[in-house]
Amino acid sequence: CLCYAVLYPAVIGCPIGWRTIGPVSSRVGAKAQSTKKIAILAGTDVTLNCFFKKPERVPLEKITVEWGMMVDKETIKHLVYTFQNESAKVHREGSQVDQTGLLQGNASLRLFNMTVADEGFYRCRVIITPNTYKVSSQLEVSARPSVSLPETATVMEGQERTLMCDITGFYPENLAVTWLIQNGSRVARGSMARGAISRDVCTGMAVPNPDGTYSVSSHITVQASAVGSGGAMYICHIEHRSYPDGKYSKSILLTVQGGKPTDHSITNQHVLLTPLSSDPGFNAVTLMVVTSLVSVLLVFSVIGGAMVFYRYFYTDSGVFCW
Repeated sequence: CLCYAVLYPAVIGCPIGWRTIGPVSSRVGAKAQSTKKIAILAGTDVTLNCFFKKPERVPLEKITVEWGMMVDKETIKHLVYTFQNESAKVHREGSQVDQTGLLQGNASLRLFNMTVADEGFYRCRVIITPNTYKVSSQLEVSARPSVSLPETATVMEGQERTLMCDITGFYPENLAVTWLIQNGSRVARGSMARGAISRDVCTGMAVPNPDGTYSVSSHITVQASAVGSGGAMYICHIEHRSYPDGKYSKSILLTVQGGKPTDHSITNQHVLLTPLSSDPGFNAVTLMVVTSLVSVLLVFSVIGGAMVFYRYFYTDSGVFCW
C-alpha cells in the first residue's frame, strides 16, 4: 500500500513523518498487484501490465475486465477497453487484451501508436465474483522535438547576424533553451555573453500545435567583431525529458566575410561626371551668362520679325494690305 503517515499514522502504522514510495495497487478480496510508472515516446506502442489470481475452473464468461483512464483513483475519465460475457469492446482505437491470457490470470492492455493525449493514469479492474482486482498504472508520454538550425552561416564585417533555432513538436511544454558560444577553446553561455559577444538572446513562449505538442523559437544576434578569424561555433542547447539523458545540442559555424567596399572610387567618379554641382559659385556665373544670351536672341528675333512684317504688309498710303 501507499502510506501517507502524516494523514493516517495510527491506522496504517507508518512512523510519523514517513511515507513509502513505490507502486500503488489495491484489491477487494484478492491479492494486490504492483504498479510502475512507464515513460514512452509518442508514436510507439506500450503494454500496461495487469496480473490477477484466477480461481480454478472459472470459465471465460465469468471474467469481466475494465480498463479506463482515470481522473483519480475512483473516477473514470473515459473507458479504454472492456471485456464482458466473452465479448470485447474497444473504446480507444488501437487497444487490445489477449483473451487467452485471461484464462492464465493476465489482463494486460496493449496500446498502439501512443499520442500525447494518452498520457495519464490507467486502472485495470478484473471482476471474478465475488473478488475484484484493481491495478493502477501511470503512463508518461513524451514527444521529442525536431530542431532546425543551419550548419553554417556568414556575417559581413562590421555588421551583425541573427541565428534562429526552431524547436517544433515537443511535449510536455516544459523545455529550456540555452545558447553556448565556442570561440576557439573558450565556451560561454549566450545569456552571459553580452556586449561584444551578442546583442540579444531571446527565446519566445511555447506555442501549442493542433496535435497537442508545442513549438518554440530561440535566437541570438551576433556582432561580427565577436567572431574570430577562424569563425565561432554557436550551440543551441536544449533540455527536455524526451531525450535519453535529458538534453540535446545542435551547432552552427559562423564565419566573417570581408566588409563593404570603400566609397573613394565612387566619390571620385561622381565628381568627374558632375563637376558643375561641386562649385555653387561657378553655377551662378554660368546661369547669368546663359540668361543674357537668351535675352539678346529674343530681342533680335522681335526686331527682325517687325521689319519683315512692315516690308510686306505696309503700303505708301499708310494702310495695311491683306
